[in-house]
Amino acid sequence: MRNASKLPKLLLIAILLIGISVDACFAQMQPAPTRGPTILLLPDRHKCLDLIELERLKVNPQNNTIVSTDQRLVFDYVAISGWLEGYFTAWNHNPKTSGDVTKGVTIDQTMRWIFVYCAPWISALWRRVAATTV
Repeated sequence: MRNASKLPKLLLIAILLIGISVDACFAQMQPAPTRGPTILLLPDRHKCLDLIELERLKVNPQNNTIVSTDQRLVFDYVAISGWLEGYFTAWNHNPKTSGDVTKGVTIDQTMRWIFVYCAPWISALWRRVAATTV
């Protein structure tokens, strides 16, 4: 009689265990969820036309100061510099790199390179605008 009262409990436990293992089996058989789109987190100024404006600032990399009366431009410069530092730091952690992707190039030097890179694009843009308005 004692064994008869344990039988329903054992049967219930067996059914629960089978249910859990079948559920786990189906969970493993489902395809992995597809990766969503890559999201880019960029500063507000990320196009050459916007970035070239920052060249007007007087930046002193020796004492890390920026002289300007345009506070918004200063904030944007600091935001771009910070974004670049984070970007290069992330690349330094990539195992496929040497751990020093900038090779000693400072953020100020990188910003100056961006200005040099963007200048011809802006000049070409103005030439196209001038040609269409004449």
